[in-house]
Amino acid sequence: MREKYFIKHLATFLIPLLVPIVIFGALSTVTSQHDIKADINQNSSFLLQQSQTQLEMILNELDTLYLALYDNKDIFNELSAVLVNPYYTYESSTSNRIISSFLNAFTSSKPYIQSFYLYVDNPNQRFLSSVDGLVTLDHYYDTAWYEQFMAYSGPPTKWTVRRSIRFYDFETNPTAIVTFYNVLVPQKIGIILNIRPKYIESILDDITTYEGQQLLVLDEENNVIFSNHHGDLFQDKDIEWIAGQSSAFFDMKTSQGLVNITKVESERYKWKYVSAIPHSELYKTPTRIFKYTVLFVAIAVVCGLILTYYVVSRNYKQLRMIRMLIKSAEDRHVPLKPPGKVRDEYSYILHNMITHFIEHRYIRTQLLEKKYRLQFMELLALQSQINPHFLYNTLHSVYWESVALTGKPNKASEMIEDLSDILSYSFSEPTKSVTWKEEIANAVSYVNIQKKRYKDKFDVIFEYEEEITQLFTMKLLLQPLLENSIYHGIKEKESPGLIKVKLVRQEERLRITVIDNGIGIEPEALAEIRSRLDSDEERTKHVGMFNTNKRLKLMYNHMYSFRIRSKPGLGTMVEMILPVQEVRHD
Repeated sequence: MREKYFIKHLATFLIPLLVPIVIFGALSTVTSQHDIKADINQNSSFLLQQSQTQLEMILNELDTLYLALYDNKDIFNELSAVLVNPYYTYESSTSNRIISSFLNAFTSSKPYIQSFYLYVDNPNQRFLSSVDGLVTLDHYYDTAWYEQFMAYSGPPTKWTVRRSIRFYDFETNPTAIVTFYNVLVPQKIGIILNIRPKYIESILDDITTYEGQQLLVLDEENNVIFSNHHGDLFQDKDIEWIAGQSSAFFDMKTSQGLVNITKVESERYKWKYVSAIPHSELYKTPTRIFKYTVLFVAIAVVCGLILTYYVVSRNYKQLRMIRMLIKSAEDRHVPLKPPGKVRDEYSYILHNMITHFIEHRYIRTQLLEKKYRLQFMELLALQSQINPHFLYNTLHSVYWESVALTGKPNKASEMIEDLSDILSYSFSEPTKSVTWKEEIANAVSYVNIQKKRYKDKFDVIFEYEEEITQLFTMKLLLQPLLENSIYHGIKEKESPGLIKVKLVRQEERLRITVIDNGIGIEPEALAEIRSRLDSDEERTKHVGMFNTNKRLKLMYNHMYSFRIRSKPGLGTMVEMILPVQEVRHD
């Protein structure tokens, strides 16, 4: 209760303090995020356009070579003759040296160009390299370009591929290059330009403005050909998803968290330029505002805790006095003492409560005494209701049994002896608890009388552990249930019957079942019996069973269960589950 009281007052003090701080922090964070995102989108778009301009200048170099080599018919014819003719002539050697020198000078002047190949379809598989001059495929380290080039059979086109090559056999790590293919038909003519991606990627890395920012360049097939750093920020499916988005600005969830994506597409080359900035870097300022908000909230919570503790401690002392008064009022042996003076609202409440409790204590005492007497008298009445009914039937049986005997009163004497035990057990101290050993012995005496009366038409089996016999219970629990089984189940059955009494302890509960294989009870009659058991109705032919249920309810209130189950033609089971009683109750 003290914790709930403390929490209630804590909420009262903290809410006025926290609400303005939280609202201000939330608005500041959201506003700054919106403004930063707008600026970042604009800056990233400008950055990507700048990257696009620089890369397309490099692509224009390929056009320059195309014009110099292919459109100039004299040079192209000389090159074709050198590649196709298997024998060198002085003129072809001179043309080859001049063109090779031009290509070598062109390659050396551009730091981002690794090499340049010119190929015209020829039976000797020759091609012209800007680095090694006139070479053949079977003696050259780079042949992968030739396979991709020869595999194409469509119209004139251009495409880009990022690949890796080894310049020497002893190299363990291949070198990455980006190859630009320019295929000319109807003849198999190719101008292949190899670019060093590290040079381009270093430029991309230099122009980034945020830590962790990644710039990507995707070719027409959405393959990454340039990237300022190669991490695990994106997977292949992420790249495809980015390329398929129509919007130029959007957020994306990755394995490393949310990132801000900006995309620019080249209309000429169909390349896509992508900028990805992690939100953790993008929103540093909003994050800092959020941290300050959390700090101020923590300070407010500490202040609220101190203030609440002071107020609650003061008020709890007064409430404790009221609580002690209520507790003492419930104990009739403790005298009620009002406070000396009425100093505040709590003292006034105490004075009024004392007057109320004195009156309540007197009324409650009177009611408890009446209730106890009522339960005691009802218990005696219930037991006396069972005994006369049984006594009449037993004496009637003893009468006919004695008539049938001729000078040998064995059965009659045995029945009278059992009857004496039952009467002594029933009438001596009816409200006193007995052991289950005594209760079972009384039930056996009752069974002996009934077996003689019905000429051994049935048999009874008792099943229990020895330790159960030392536990205590109220009197006459088993006899009414056995009587119910005999008169309403076994008596009407043509064949011999069997009754089983089973006692099982289950931790702090004791389960008692009385099962017979008599004629059973029809469903409608069973439903009526259950209804009367729940309603405490007493007018019924099952007197013993109803009285037993009523006595259990008076003794145990709702701490017991009493159930009856039956199947016509199979039998009936009555089950009681009682609290384990290890001490005798008087």
